[in-house]
Amino acid sequence: MMRVKFNKFERVAGIFVGLAFFGFLIFMASVAVKQGWFETKVYYYTVFQNADGVHTGTTVQMAGLKAGSVEDVELLSDNSIHVRFYVLSKFREKIKADSTTQLVRPFIIGERVLEVAVGSEQAKLVTGDGKVPSVETVDLMTLMSGKQIGKHLNLVSGMLDNMRVLAEAFFDKNRTQSFIKMFDRIDPLIRNMNVMAQEVVKLAKQANKDEQLGVVLSRVAVTTHELNKLLPQITEQAPHLVKDMSEMVANLSVLTQEFKVVIPALAAIAPDLPRTTRRAVEALDEAVVLIKSMQKSFLMRGSAKEVREEELAAEKERNRKKDLESLDADQKRLPAAE
Repeated sequence: MMRVKFNKFERVAGIFVGLAFFGFLIFMASVAVKQGWFETKVYYYTVFQNADGVHTGTTVQMAGLKAGSVEDVELLSDNSIHVRFYVLSKFREKIKADSTTQLVRPFIIGERVLEVAVGSEQAKLVTGDGKVPSVETVDLMTLMSGKQIGKHLNLVSGMLDNMRVLAEAFFDKNRTQSFIKMFDRIDPLIRNMNVMAQEVVKLAKQANKDEQLGVVLSRVAVTTHELNKLLPQITEQAPHLVKDMSEMVANLSVLTQEFKVVIPALAAIAPDLPRTTRRAVEALDEAVVLIKSMQKSFLMRGSAKEVREEELAAEKERNRKKDLESLDADQKRLPAAE
């Protein structure tokens, strides 16, 4: 086998190439370590309604630090965007249940990044492949995009049309004068309202003088409370009270109608009532004198005495019956009360 021999320059060149190759390997290893290529990745997902500018490889940041990258973007059937991303294992402890995701631009211009908010210490940790809620944001570049600027221009166009209609309305002389008259009437209206407010304050002070209004209201509250206690008892003990009161009101109405008929007749004979009453009293006096004189005669003295005795006996019998009836009523009420 033939042995290859290198001269001095070839050996120097070989050593140089070898050192460059090993240096490249060391550089790539350091870059991989810095980029986290050898660190464990934790995957999460979020859902946006508008994910303009997001694609595979979009940077994921936490508190301004690069924490990961977007792994996949998928359009769902409901027009929402499913974004799957990962963060390095050293950031997983910061993603809690109250963490949110939003699309922001680090500068006014430039690509958007997926910003993950750091969760609070008390919140529960989100496990791998869990969902992180999203927050929709609008920046200047998104606002000026062709899709959004068309909507805004339509709104501005509608606003200008409304202003044109308003300007045309004010060009009418009659409407302008009516508008000026309306402002002229505002000042008296405000003055009247001010006077009314002052009068209401005076009335309130008078009503509440020495705190009388509070005392009245407190007493009304006490009365209402007592009535609330009393009304159920009245309803229970006198269920026909309302019906009887309605009948009484109806009877009073009938009596009022009858009085309307009787009062004119009484008014017609009213001038003769004093003389007629006086004559009736005189006739009764004469009758009493006649009866007493007849009782003093010999023939009627005994009959009058018998009549007095019979009347006295009848009166005693009526009193005895009343006493018996009241005693029976008391005896009936006692068992009912027990």
